[in-house]
Amino acid sequence: MPPRTSIYAVRTTIGQEKGVTDLITTAVIGETDVWECPFCKEQFSTKKDTKTHMKKCKKGKDGEPNLVSQNQLLGRVKAILVPETLRGYVFIETQEFRDVEIAISGVPHVRGRVGGKVTLEEIDKFLVPKPAAEGISIDDVVEIISGPFNGERAKVSRVDSAKEELILELLDSPYTIPVRVHADFAKLVEKAKSEPKDEDTEESDDDKVEDDSLDDDSFWARD
Repeated sequence: MPPRTSIYAVRTTIGQEKGVTDLITTAVIGETDVWECPFCKEQFSTKKDTKTHMKKCKKGKDGEPNLVSQNQLLGRVKAILVPETLRGYVFIETQEFRDVEIAISGVPHVRGRVGGKVTLEEIDKFLVPKPAAEGISIDDVVEIISGPFNGERAKVSRVDSAKEELILELLDSPYTIPVRVHADFAKLVEKAKSEPKDEDTEESDDDKVEDDSLDDDSFWARD
């Protein structure tokens, strides 16, 4: 049975998540063990290769290979998670918290660790990409960034969430011709003007549920 792993959070400088991840990855898989022949001092990456060499070594044959250095993280870190929608954090799945200490030692732009373990439920929403049409509503103004209408601005007349498509009306066209564009090819430029909210409006039920869910054991509460 493979050893159990846990997820730990590391805080980084915002905008440096990818660089930190690359350096940690190098520490995990970019370095191998170094074994040495005790007779001629030639070095190899595995004990097996060193023993094979020693059988043919002209300076000696009996003895055991010397372990010069060892990658303590090799095979222990199972995954490094870098959610695109959560800035300033990198998550490491490994066997022990000690592995995190070794992995981030000396890595620039690491600002510290979050105590305790992180559950998948706490970060699951950041690991699933958001639908392309999310955040775009009717009457919003978008810029088309690909296709025959590239560079044109348009107003959203309908949002087809199932197909992640937008039905648009080109603002500079003399005719009102609906254009169907995939949401990936539209960049939000201006939100539609909304009616002012009453200052006395009570907090929505969704907000209340979210606040209530932030208990003392939550990863976000520990940060």
